[in-house]
Amino acid sequence: MLVSLFCVLWLVGACHSVSIVEQDVLRFGQELEQLLNTTFSPCQDFFGYVCGRTANQTLRLQQEQLRFQQLLRLNNPDKLLAMEQQLLNFYKSCQSGRSLDSLMSTQLYKSSGGWPALESSSINQTGLGWLGLLSQFHEMGAPYFFETRISMQSNKRLVTLQPDVTRRHTLRKFEQRVGELLQSFGVEQSRAHIVSLEVLSLERNRRDIIKTERIDDQVQFSYANFKRCSFGNFSMSRLDWDAYFRNLLGGKMLKPTDAIVVRQLPRLVDYIQLLQNTSMHRLLNWIWIDYLIDIVTADCQQLADIYAGDVYAHLLQRLSTDRVQLTQMYASIGRAYKAQLVGSVWIDEISEQSSKRFLSQVMHIMLNGDEYLDAAYQDLQLGRRNFYRNMEKLRRFQHNRPPPSPAALQLRQFARGFETIYGLLPKQQHQNLTAPLGYVLLAERFARHLVAAGSSSRTPGAWRSMDSDRQFAQFVNCSKTATNTNAHELLLNTLAQRLAGSSYREWLGQQPTANRVNVLLAAGRLQLSLQRLYFIGNLLMECPEGQQEHKRQLQHTLLRNTPEFSEAFNCRFGDALYVQPQPCHLAENLARNVSA
Repeated sequence: MLVSLFCVLWLVGACHSVSIVEQDVLRFGQELEQLLNTTFSPCQDFFGYVCGRTANQTLRLQQEQLRFQQLLRLNNPDKLLAMEQQLLNFYKSCQSGRSLDSLMSTQLYKSSGGWPALESSSINQTGLGWLGLLSQFHEMGAPYFFETRISMQSNKRLVTLQPDVTRRHTLRKFEQRVGELLQSFGVEQSRAHIVSLEVLSLERNRRDIIKTERIDDQVQFSYANFKRCSFGNFSMSRLDWDAYFRNLLGGKMLKPTDAIVVRQLPRLVDYIQLLQNTSMHRLLNWIWIDYLIDIVTADCQQLADIYAGDVYAHLLQRLSTDRVQLTQMYASIGRAYKAQLVGSVWIDEISEQSSKRFLSQVMHIMLNGDEYLDAAYQDLQLGRRNFYRNMEKLRRFQHNRPPPSPAALQLRQFARGFETIYGLLPKQQHQNLTAPLGYVLLAERFARHLVAAGSSSRTPGAWRSMDSDRQFAQFVNCSKTATNTNAHELLLNTLAQRLAGSSYREWLGQQPTANRVNVLLAAGRLQLSLQRLYFIGNLLMECPEGQQEHKRQLQHTLLRNTPEFSEAFNCRFGDALYVQPQPCHLAENLARNVSA
């Protein structure tokens, strides 16, 4: 291996005109020796060859976290955008300001009455009832027991109360996490035991309410009538709803004529009765434990992604790519989509418009995303010292923003690919992901999102035209002969591979130094080429995402019908992934329909 590495380095040094782009490709080729499992043959088990090592989740997370920290250190804070500086402050406060003192000095801790497990003497000093306590957390975007959404309708406020049905953990896991949390905050063992029993009792009662089947109905009241309502032996007039809504509305009041819509009213009444019969001591312990239980165990990079996902994704993309070259790649795949699929039998007009919007939104973010996010986050001010105070500010800020659109969520989902890149390229000295590595690592992922822009997880084939039913039935029969893979997923991956692959080959044809780079790559132990890098890189991005056997079957079915793969890896007759005559040629079937 050392001989081959010295050979590559000598060749690189011998070519004085080797560009940064070529250096990136050669360095990536060298790093693949540490990533690929060469005990597998590419033509026999390509998934094992590419993903045999990098599917390790723990190793991947460590690499990503290390890479993220390196990028933050390497980039001068003065060069960060304003909203990226806020994210950096949040990240640094998470690393250094997660102590008990930091928690106890926050505004929420003081105004809510404290956490009895830590200091029972502070309880009830605030005079809050359970509704007042919930308002403290609801206003910050933590909707315990019920969620309150406020909008305007015909010059009146419309308030929707939606009972919570969230269960993040099994009861056994919840009990385990409670113990771990109390131990991490140094709660004395005997007190921790009592607190755990009280919290678990409340949690069981809450889950019983969740499990009870309820009709998903809604009842509307005027605000005045809502406050006067009685349910069984309980009257709403006993609760200070004015103070609750005043807290949520920043000091404003609801008018008597404003509308209150309650979803699943019986469940909400069950919650109110439970809370009425629960002591503030027990409720405060439960609510602080539930609030902290996932925050304390999560790493800082994960929390940055959860609570500032749009800025986090933007930062990863901006610091890791040559945005001009990446924009050119997006445009190239967009042209391939228009040439190969628009007007074909597979894509209907609605899906075509959704794909065009997705493409334009990606291009807009690449060109104008800095200014857009800076403007969105200009009112947020985070420090570097107190993590829990930053959490309050950030959650409250995100709660007051309009919810992200499906298109924005899809863009964020696509941008998560850059997080994987951080783990794959820990030694890349040049920070900008240049054109060849952009195609190698991101092209097929982008193409899948582009094609499926009109789809969702509930309707995986929503992008497909109804006019393709006959052709799709043929495609289903083809796929069943090869694997149990979902035919919609296989078709989507095949379309994405064709769009991205044709764009990559077009780009290669325009590069005068492609042959020289192929010679340099072939000198290494793996005997790579630019075409081999394409197939390896695009699969490498999918390795850490779980469902390994499912992905293996999907990829192998795809590659058995990809002549370019057999040609790139010199697969021969008898190899498991050799493209050979079959009763049903998926690739040819697809090509006929795309060109129809």
